[in-house]
Amino acid sequence: MLEKAAANGLAVLDEGRMAEFWNKRSENYANNIGKDKRKKKTDEILELLKEAGFNPEGSRVLDIGCGPGPLSLPLARLGAEVTALDISSGMLDRLKDAVKKESLPVDVIECSWWTADIDELGFRNKFDLVIASMTPGIRDVDNFDMMMACSKNLCYYSNFLRRVEDKAYRDIRSSILGESSGNNMNGIIFPFMYLYLSEYRPSLRINHSEWKEELNWKEAAEQAIGFIGRGRDFDDNTKEKIMDYYQNASPDGIYSSESDVYTGMMVWEVNGK
Repeated sequence: MLEKAAANGLAVLDEGRMAEFWNKRSENYANNIGKDKRKKKTDEILELLKEAGFNPEGSRVLDIGCGPGPLSLPLARLGAEVTALDISSGMLDRLKDAVKKESLPVDVIECSWWTADIDELGFRNKFDLVIASMTPGIRDVDNFDMMMACSKNLCYYSNFLRRVEDKAYRDIRSSILGESSGNNMNGIIFPFMYLYLSEYRPSLRINHSEWKEELNWKEAAEQAIGFIGRGRDFDDNTKEKIMDYYQNASPDGIYSSESDVYTGMMVWEVNGK
């Protein structure tokens, strides 16, 4: 079932391009960790884990696709020994800075989960909690099963339920690229179904958020080119059309973006069938 979730385009990305894509976004992601919206989301995750019986003190945690540490850092502050894994050196550099500054118990590993060998890494059945939060690292059944094989107690997974992209992204996909801009409905649904049909009973929460952001039109256009163009190379003509779109949509030089997002997060016991 999870193979269907890869149909959103992640399957065409090679690991090198994936790392490059997230390296470019690492500074912005790191800067957002301390913002109220990010902190609220982290608190919601920690509360769900607490309800599932997880106690960070003295526990071992694996954070797959950890980014700059929005979960690794608070869990380490609460007493967990965290192994933080990501494909992006840019993300990990920012995490390392925070870990060094606070002397936190976080082991940082640069690695792709797509091709990781959990036995070679010594991860099998090692952790009290394994996390995969909004990460493209989990792209199919094998990656999902690898995640569960590393836990001796709990797993946490989150992904999109429904995502209505900003109007510019929809227009670019349809008018400039001639592609469908349908909503991604597979991120959480198929993993949940896979678990349920495998006789696990995950606790599921659905969250809704509306995102609004104002950017200089050139910065917004470059961000769109990077995001929509991940896994492929746009020619100069396509890039120019995207730049023109944003310039025309920003009469005062500032582009205002809006998106409507539903996400799901779930936690379950790996031995809880």
